[in-house]
Amino acid sequence: MRDRGSVMKGESSQFRWIDGEEEEQNLDADNQIYSNIEPTTATSSPAEDSPAQIKIRAELKRSGLKICFQSRRDGNSELYVMDADGSNAVNITKTASVDEIYPHISRDDRCVCFTVVHIEKLSNGCTVPRFDVYWMNLNGSRRTLVATDATDPCWDPTGDLIAFVKRLGLKKTKDYHNTGLFVYNIHTHKTEELTDGELYHTYVPCWSPAGDWIVATVHKHAEFDHAIIAIDLHNKQIHSLKKSGIDGCRPDLSWDGKRICWNPNDIQIGETRFSPQSSHKLPLRAIAKAPPPQGSVYFGDWSPDGRYIAYATNPNFRISDPRTGAPWDIFVTRAKGGPYLQLTFDRANNKHPEFFLQT
Repeated sequence: MRDRGSVMKGESSQFRWIDGEEEEQNLDADNQIYSNIEPTTATSSPAEDSPAQIKIRAELKRSGLKICFQSRRDGNSELYVMDADGSNAVNITKTASVDEIYPHISRDDRCVCFTVVHIEKLSNGCTVPRFDVYWMNLNGSRRTLVATDATDPCWDPTGDLIAFVKRLGLKKTKDYHNTGLFVYNIHTHKTEELTDGELYHTYVPCWSPAGDWIVATVHKHAEFDHAIIAIDLHNKQIHSLKKSGIDGCRPDLSWDGKRICWNPNDIQIGETRFSPQSSHKLPLRAIAKAPPPQGSVYFGDWSPDGRYIAYATNPNFRISDPRTGAPWDIFVTRAKGGPYLQLTFDRANNKHPEFFLQT
């Protein structure tokens, strides 16, 4: 199961990248959670909201919640912040020469860590994407390099530490071509590896806001093969969540550490209780579904109060605009179920939504 994107601005036509991976041509529809939810279908503006969607948009406007996300609406990938109802979007990076992707907001809602991508030419003349991890204040100040040849950063609950994975090399471009799980201290600038080298082919880690677990995806791992794993930070033990029925990729933990959402495949986002040591299958529920036949949904993210889950939908992964990329847009639904609400409408590779509550 893979996120699908577009050719990077200024990139040679001989190479395609999708937030760190090569393009694949097939949707993964296995491992489905069967439900009767309606597929997420994009419209052209909020004027097409149903009465139920109008109600959710008003709820989100009153909530004070914000969403950080990546978008190619200005021609390259930048980070934006908008109100949770989709209004008042502001570009917070403004760097036309590189792409910023994969934002994560610190628990105090003041800082963002992210991956920067730019094209690098090798000695043999080939061009490849280079991935580096940065953090900065949400106002754009204190932009600081965390690690080179690294990706997929996330914050610890204190806002002092950033977890990330190192790339295996410039020619390794799939999303799982990573090694280790590292932690960087923004005050001491020191980095340590958390798992004594036990983890590799790990991607999209998420540090529980409750502080005691990190969840991530591994692929082609000798012990876990492909799995969503949970790392107990008290004893560094690693648990596969397959026994509890949680399998797929891109896990995200609720802010109280009690719930998890994830992609069981390319066409659904699931939600259930987070019980990393459970040996019994948990009751699973799909909260979002892609439009058939070639749509996909990804990037589920919990709101701080646990009431909402934001995600992105692509109506057709085979379509890509030369300037704005794949037609992703961002949506929100209630975590307990109900109608979805569209937040972006320009189909400009809008994805990786990240809720926060700006103080």
